[in-house]
Amino acid sequence: MIDSALAKSINWTTKLSPELMTQLTSIAQVKKNLTTSELEGSDIAHQGISFILEGTVAICLQTPNLKTVNSVIVGKGSWFGGFEEGESDYTPFFISQIDPVSIVHFKNSQLQRIAENNVEIYKWFHGMSFDVKAKWLQAQIIMSANTLSRVIYLLLEIATNKQKLQGEIPKIMISQQQISRITGIARQRVNEAIKQLEKEKMVDLGRSCIYLSDIAGLSAKLDDIDLSVSDPRSFFFESQIKGWV
Repeated sequence: MIDSALAKSINWTTKLSPELMTQLTSIAQVKKNLTTSELEGSDIAHQGISFILEGTVAICLQTPNLKTVNSVIVGKGSWFGGFEEGESDYTPFFISQIDPVSIVHFKNSQLQRIAENNVEIYKWFHGMSFDVKAKWLQAQIIMSANTLSRVIYLLLEIATNKQKLQGEIPKIMISQQQISRITGIARQRVNEAIKQLEKEKMVDLGRSCIYLSDIAGLSAKLDDIDLSVSDPRSFFFESQIKGWV
């Protein structure tokens, strides 16, 4: 259960009745400083809906042979997961943690009990489906781009969820192996793309991290990509206006 102050800080995506709000807050569970194994476990990834209080994760869609076919980055203030009536043996999603995550989690079995007596909850499910719809559509488009563009897109998408400090070079805590797993691109190809960007002085490499030293240059490399649905370069444009870069 969560208190009223925390409940008010959550973006519920649509206006809900006091009755439903009471029911939802009574089953909500706060989970802080989750480990990778806890995030990738079916209880979080497949058995409910979660709101991110802090941190950044990649939600990845994979085929039964564990090949990643799609992924989106979600951060503070975003929802992930979904409601299903009953349980399924097929678990297509996995979560890859980028920054330490704390969430408010609504367990599927408890949501189902509410749904049996209060159909208003489907209004909430419907409204929530729009929260990351544009990102999923854009993720499908970016899959047809070349390796370099896909890696840059991922880095910039992560950057949009980072706290922006004036004069600070964005630091992405991610390994090349993790990039490979999130994108479905072979580890060797990821390495080639990162090395090219490093050679062009657009990124600098640290220990399990990447510094985006030239966001303008990275953004320009996506000029020929269709980003009409969701453009992660908004990070760069906003930074220019506020004088961060």
